[in-house]
Amino acid sequence: MNVEMLKESGLIIFETVSGSHAYNTNVETSDFDIRGIFRFSKDTYMSLFMPVQEVSNESEDVKYYELRKFMELAKDCNPNIIELLFMPRNCVRIQTPVMDKLIENRHLFISKKAYHTFSGYAFAQIKKAKGQNKMVHNPQLANMPKKEDFCWVIPIDKTMPVNNWDSLGVLPCRPILLKEYAKMRGGFDLARFHVAALEHVPNTYRMYYYGEVAKGVFRGNDMLVCESIPLDDEVLNFWGLLIYNQNEYEKALIEHRKYMDWKANRNEARWVDQEKGLLDFDQKNMMHCARLMMAGRHILTHGEPIVRFEGKQQQYLMDIRNGKFKYEEIMGKVEEEMKELEELHKNSTLPWGADSKKVDALYRELMDV
Repeated sequence: MNVEMLKESGLIIFETVSGSHAYNTNVETSDFDIRGIFRFSKDTYMSLFMPVQEVSNESEDVKYYELRKFMELAKDCNPNIIELLFMPRNCVRIQTPVMDKLIENRHLFISKKAYHTFSGYAFAQIKKAKGQNKMVHNPQLANMPKKEDFCWVIPIDKTMPVNNWDSLGVLPCRPILLKEYAKMRGGFDLARFHVAALEHVPNTYRMYYYGEVAKGVFRGNDMLVCESIPLDDEVLNFWGLLIYNQNEYEKALIEHRKYMDWKANRNEARWVDQEKGLLDFDQKNMMHCARLMMAGRHILTHGEPIVRFEGKQQQYLMDIRNGKFKYEEIMGKVEEEMKELEELHKNSTLPWGADSKKVDALYRELMDV
């Protein structure tokens, strides 16, 4: 099921604008984030096939939670979920009687767990603030990493006189990066070789030259394939050793995909200061860190989170977003807030956690509305 199918199904019981437009921290370039809840009929749960729990379109930052999944997350005081029970009225697009009943009972999900979840999410934003900045200053090439870039060769080159090796900067039994060796030779193609694993040495292979009749080292889905080498070819076709660092290649592939996903989905205006070298952290992540600390504090003192920020609090968040504070200044404030949260947690009269039986009874009631 995709978002379009869900909207046509009539299953949505709640839909709201969330994110910066709800927090009152949006700027001209801010995207609209949409969150919602949907409910299946009881009959859906009589099937052997588990119904979907989330429907999303990440490129547009749209996500809907199935009711049961939503209540499980709310019971654990998940900050992104709890705030949906307290959204500003002008942000709400759809709210059915089922959602009215859920909101009437939202106090069931408020507990001391907020101390752990809100502060935990806040510190996760700190890690993102530095981690995504690393992506800004270490851009990936548009082309995906190639396996050949993680290959080295130790040639026993019968066509190159030994007295010529030193002039090329090559010493016997020294690994040479494959692409560098290709430059020395005026070209080099692994498709003309077969390989066999070198005993007792990981990631290292004996290479045998077969020219046009070779099947190649990397085949099909680009896996390295070892061949059984006939005894007569062991000496005649032996060419040297290949080192292939598969672990580093796979790591580079993951990093490339993460970077490309991040770049494709990022709001370009958000990264101008980092790319100019004016900031060494992502101010939006640090703003969310401060926001989560404030919201968590409000739960422990007033029994509900702040969603829409006003006055001095809103101005402070916008000052962080606009880069008016240094990273150390923000962290100093966060550390102060954390000490205060610890005290509030100790003295709070909130329950330690949500009452599972009451939450279950509410879920059953909502399924009958």
